[in-house]
This record gives sequence, C-alpha cells and structure tokens, in this order.
Amino acid sequence: MAARTALSQQQWVGINYGLMLLSLLLGIGVLIALWSSYHFLNQNQDVWIRSHHLWIMRSCVGLLGLLLINSLLFIPLFWLPITQGVGYYCLLAGAGFAALIWLWFLYRSVRGLMLWLKNKPIY
Repeated sequence: MAARTALSQQQWVGINYGLMLLSLLLGIGVLIALWSSYHFLNQNQDVWIRSHHLWIMRSCVGLLGLLLINSLLFIPLFWLPITQGVGYYCLLAGAGFAALIWLWFLYRSVRGLMLWLKNKPIY
C-alpha cells in the first residue's frame, strides 16, 4: 500500500473555512480553526494562502471577543428575574446582539470561502 501524502496548504484553508461554518452550529470549530490557522501561518507558502489564514484568525478572534462582550449583557440576569423590565431588556439585548454576531461570522466565513474558491487573496 502506498503511503498517503499530507494535506496541502490549500486543503487546510478549505478545512478551516468548513470548521468556521460548522462552528456556527457547534461552537468548538472556532478554536480548532484558530489553532490550525496559527500553526500553518508560520510556514512558507503563497501570499494569498497566508492572507486567508490571517482572515480566519481575525474572524475567530473577533467572534470570541464579541461573544465575551455579549456575555456581559447577560450578567444582570443572575440577580434580576426575566419577568422584571430590566431583566427582560437584558435578555432581548443579549439575544439580538448574539444574532448579529452570528450573522457577522456567517458573512466572514462565506466571503472568505468564495474568494478562496476563486484563488484570490482576502484583506
């Protein structure tokens, strides 16, 4: 049997974009895509592949940062019941902001994937 060759850099970019799209449903794919892009960014490769690895890293770090900020909107729910006005507004603001974060990450994932399929750099 022949030994299987390692995945190319282009295939890893595609896998990372797939993980970004999958993380919209599961969540853990963000950390794997972030680690993988960081790992492959330090290797010799074409400029357009490096730009995609940077795009994936910026998107994943941005998502984690925005989710951290979004969690601050839910802090008052520890001592305010949702039936009170302030608790209700905190819940609505947190859910609305989470929906915007989800749409932003979906946009970044699809835009990067489309430009990767066209073999163009992304900035």
